[in-house]
Amino acid sequence: MPLWMLVCFAMFSFWQMGFIYYFLEPSSALDGKIPIDINIDYGTTLTAVCYILGILTMIFLPRIITWAQRIATGVALLSAVAFFLPLPDDILRLNIYLQIFCCCLMIGFETFLVVTYFSEKSGVKYLTFGYGIAVFLIALVQNEVISIPFSAFRYAMVAALVLLFIFFLRMPTGKERLPRFVKKSDGLIVPKKMMWGAYLIAFIAALMGVGGPAVVGKVEHGVSIMYLVVALSCFTMYFLYKKANIHPFRIAPLFVGLGGFGYLVMLVSAYVPALSYVACILIGFSMTVCMLAPLYGVPIMKSYPSKFIAPSIMGLALSAVLVHAVIAEIFLGAPTALYIFYAVIMGVLVFVYMQVEPFLMFTLRRRITDEEAVQAAEEEAVAVPAAEVTEADTTSDPLAVLTPKEREVAEFICMGYTNADIAKLLFISEHTVKDHTKKIYPKLGVHSRLELATLVNNYRMTSRK
Repeated sequence: MPLWMLVCFAMFSFWQMGFIYYFLEPSSALDGKIPIDINIDYGTTLTAVCYILGILTMIFLPRIITWAQRIATGVALLSAVAFFLPLPDDILRLNIYLQIFCCCLMIGFETFLVVTYFSEKSGVKYLTFGYGIAVFLIALVQNEVISIPFSAFRYAMVAALVLLFIFFLRMPTGKERLPRFVKKSDGLIVPKKMMWGAYLIAFIAALMGVGGPAVVGKVEHGVSIMYLVVALSCFTMYFLYKKANIHPFRIAPLFVGLGGFGYLVMLVSAYVPALSYVACILIGFSMTVCMLAPLYGVPIMKSYPSKFIAPSIMGLALSAVLVHAVIAEIFLGAPTALYIFYAVIMGVLVFVYMQVEPFLMFTLRRRITDEEAVQAAEEEAVAVPAAEVTEADTTSDPLAVLTPKEREVAEFICMGYTNADIAKLLFISEHTVKDHTKKIYPKLGVHSRLELATLVNNYRMTSRK
């Protein structure tokens, strides 16, 4: 997908977050800036209803989603233009509710498009370079140093919606353009270790995606600092992916670790106030990982193409919001305990990431590697005379030392399948799978499924450079 289209799509995030900062009550957002005294009493309720409505649409009516986004974006654009008119308070309030409805309904659809239509490459470019531009604009809207007047924000909102509408006009529509979703009759088995691990990462990331802004919002200019760091981190991920072939999944644990340390620094800032800005910077790195949520569904979709993947991710995001509300109530008036809790949660996220990331990466690289292996073999057959091919050339692939059946078992292990699932896939007993595994580990010098997947990933990443 062209980069300019991905940037147009990223304007959804700018519209969404910019809208929240301007229109919602301070209790719901961090800094409401609308210059008119309008109470939005049902904003939170409407947001939850829209989340649920979007989830149900993805499950039961997936083929209408592109049209639904075209219509919702068009309505939101007309609504944004209406803010230029001298509307009575009641009409203005209804117009704001209309914006909330369109915006929150489409949040889940964003994940659906990335998971269902985007390639891995397009998904990474969108969630790094595209998000980098969008988040930078969010930081400008939120900043308290150079105030952005409401009159200027109206133009920015209209421009963002125009670009978003252009994107949806170019998206495919109709049932025939959807991928074929898996059915029970297909007999396809879910790679449980990878899938549940990815869902757990998505939930914790969504939880911290709500908690991060709530914490830095207590620091003057904290939100602007955090989002500027997020923008810089997104551009860094894009550069490393494009120039050094380093996938964002590989960088994520480092950024999460920095975020966890940031909450501890925020704890110390009670005694050294200047450190609060350092904490905002560190938390900003972890927020970048939280925004990768749609990408966690891509490996699952590749191995088990289900229409429930995107709805599940959005359901977890909604659950995270509710859980955070409970956590905030529990730790009300006890920020020290809250910061420690967040730091622990970030540590848990790092641990889970390290356990799941090799399976995610193997699944993403599997088809690409198979296709490139054929091409590479053909090129090497022409470029290298047979007499010059050494034994090292044929054994550089760590799986080359395995028998064909052992290689099959190893591949399924690296995709996150359990022994019982591998037995079903290969029509052998679970005991036989265990026997193959016992032979695979010594041959490759590994001691666990995680080490096996990491070994193969490192080889394939190196061979592609």
